[in-house]
Amino acid sequence: MTKTVKHWGYGVLAALLLGTLTLSGCGSSNDGGGNASPEPGSPSSSPEATADHSPYELKWLKAQDISLPYDPSKDAVKQAIEAKLNIKIIPEMVDVQQYKTKLNLKIASSDIPDVTKIDFADDFQKYAQQGAFVDLTDLINEKDTPNIMKEVPADVFEQAKVNGRIYGIPYQGGPGAGYRWDLVMRKDYIEQAGVSVPKTLDEYYNLLKKVKEQHPEVIPLGGYTAQIGQVKFANNSFDNVFGAFGVTPGFFTEKDGEFSNYDIDPRMRDALLFLQKMYKEGLIDKEFSTIKEEQLRAKIFSGKVFSWMGWWSTASDYDTQIETNELIKSGKLAKDGSLPNQAEEPFKYLSLTGSLLGTDGTAVAPMGAPFSQMNAISAKTKDPKRVLSIIEDSLSEENQMLTVWGIEGEDYSLVDGKLKTNTTLVDPKTQQDPKGNFRGTQSYLFAPGLKGWPHYLESLPLRFSEALGVAINNEHQITDASNYLESPTKIAKLTELDTMRDSVFTQIIMGADIKKFDEFVEKWKSQGGNQILSELEASYQKKAGK
Repeated sequence: MTKTVKHWGYGVLAALLLGTLTLSGCGSSNDGGGNASPEPGSPSSSPEATADHSPYELKWLKAQDISLPYDPSKDAVKQAIEAKLNIKIIPEMVDVQQYKTKLNLKIASSDIPDVTKIDFADDFQKYAQQGAFVDLTDLINEKDTPNIMKEVPADVFEQAKVNGRIYGIPYQGGPGAGYRWDLVMRKDYIEQAGVSVPKTLDEYYNLLKKVKEQHPEVIPLGGYTAQIGQVKFANNSFDNVFGAFGVTPGFFTEKDGEFSNYDIDPRMRDALLFLQKMYKEGLIDKEFSTIKEEQLRAKIFSGKVFSWMGWWSTASDYDTQIETNELIKSGKLAKDGSLPNQAEEPFKYLSLTGSLLGTDGTAVAPMGAPFSQMNAISAKTKDPKRVLSIIEDSLSEENQMLTVWGIEGEDYSLVDGKLKTNTTLVDPKTQQDPKGNFRGTQSYLFAPGLKGWPHYLESLPLRFSEALGVAINNEHQITDASNYLESPTKIAKLTELDTMRDSVFTQIIMGADIKKFDEFVEKWKSQGGNQILSELEASYQKKAGK
């Protein structure tokens, strides 16, 4: 692996992770002016939006890497946001690792930030029921908040409700929630087989058989465990095969208020039988249940694997490593053993595609939860309606460009409609631009939506953009129906049930009697599964306010 390629592969990922951390720490702050507060959480007691057109003060609890220099008074992007949204941000700096602790202390002391970004699962539901946040149920609608409704679908708001009421705006960092895996194949092997990139499971299966026939030394479908010693099927080796049967391991389902799980679905039995046939025919890596990721990479780079399920960000580096190995074989690799940066080059050796369709023309791709955080307005804020209008205004595309990417012509430019970020504007040592300004892009985001930041894919190098685009544009994505529902038994027993599933499914794929699946279903139900389903159904009814 060349140093240049390493920089792109992990540098982009690091930027994404840093952005997510920054976003998870952003939240604005409390009273904003010290005026008398309305009754907690009551929209009817919320004062009408004031006619005062002076900048609205927001005390902002800002998560910051305190090891890096930063002065909010010299932040050019912050100042531009303030001018555009007619606000005055007064940030209270807190180390990103301490944000959650600091926020909880503030809420406990009723010193609640005006706009609070808070984890949904552990804290939001508790504080919402205690009256810490404004009830937005009657304030969010297509007429008054069209930007918010455009970013957050009605069904997601339903999932975010607490006791049937809306107390916040759901948020997911970066490009939003979604599927992040691609089916990756060697382009040259496909061409040698004389076929196109497969779209159905049957086409894929026939291609694997042809690859095995033409390249006996090549593994048609490679597999790996995401974590050493742990077999994970969902989002893993056989994701596309399971998906073509309309199932995905581990996900709960809901229909008309009744819950089940794909692990015990009869279609899962059919999928396992198909995988068993593939394994018996030598189409699946014999080491799929034990191989470590670094071992899989070695096989891929050396050309011994035709296809595999890959996390979107890995394909660029894998393509370069395969090219490096091919050049070594032919004796054409540069003397220094390196290749120039390939991130902006089209894929040379790999083809990426989404879900494979089953015989009925359908598929499923397991996506992440629609949101992980909420943006809630404090019941202590002096003017909840004005704060909501600030959030609404910030979600116009023009203002999202400012809050996400910064100032056009400085932090970024649009060339033929395509976004290019200025990666040389800020000195990495001083964190300042040539004029001495800080550039807090992605630092003062007002409840950005779920659909992802404008021009997000364009901000990535070509290969990363293509790979992520294939994943997130997969039209067969589904969510786990148990998201945001309460089930004590799920917390206590699900790991045990998943471990049992992984063991049984592996045995079946490797040739065990399919009766083991039927036995597993009964054990799953009796050893906590049925209780989980019952608790999920009760929580579903409670959240719906029934």
